Amino acid sequence: MILAGIGRYGPFVQHAGTYANLSSVDEVFEVGLNRAVAALAEKRAGRAGRGEAAALAELGAHPADGQPVRVLSGRYGPYIKHGSTNANVPRGKEPTAVTLEEAVALLAERAAKGGGKKKPARATKAKAEPKTAAAKKPAAKKAAAKKKAPAKRAKAEA
Repeated sequence: MILAGIGRYGPFVQHAGTYANLSSVDEVFEVGLNRAVAALAEKRAGRAGRGEAAALAELGAHPADGQPVRVLSGRYGPYIKHGSTNANVPRGKEPTAVTLEEAVALLAERAAKGGGKKKPARATKAKAEPKTAAAKKPAAKKAAAKKKAPAKRAKAEA
């Protein structure tokens, strides 16, 4: 059963736990079975379609190692991929108009910049010393607190 309704986030259609948004409130009353099924199919395809970026162009083999150089359409815009190196296509440049020579230059520039690498974990201090120091500090604080309390009582009584 496919349901159409108006919810907290606007008009929607629902089937088997999948919700798909509709464009207007009026569409809730006019949506047909074909439109509802199409909206739900788009929603399901969008959820599962994040695996591989769509290829816009195959530029050929890289001159250095022969691996393929491709122009892909990613989440943040078009980019050039060679092995594990990704380089952004410059703004204003048509992704399908990029040549192999331009792509190799962009990839070399990106590889020279570095980046995209994980930061090394911080070195932790030796654990044996802080534990012994921490064990001594609370005992000293408790003793100091007991000494101060009688002095305050004496002042309050006087």
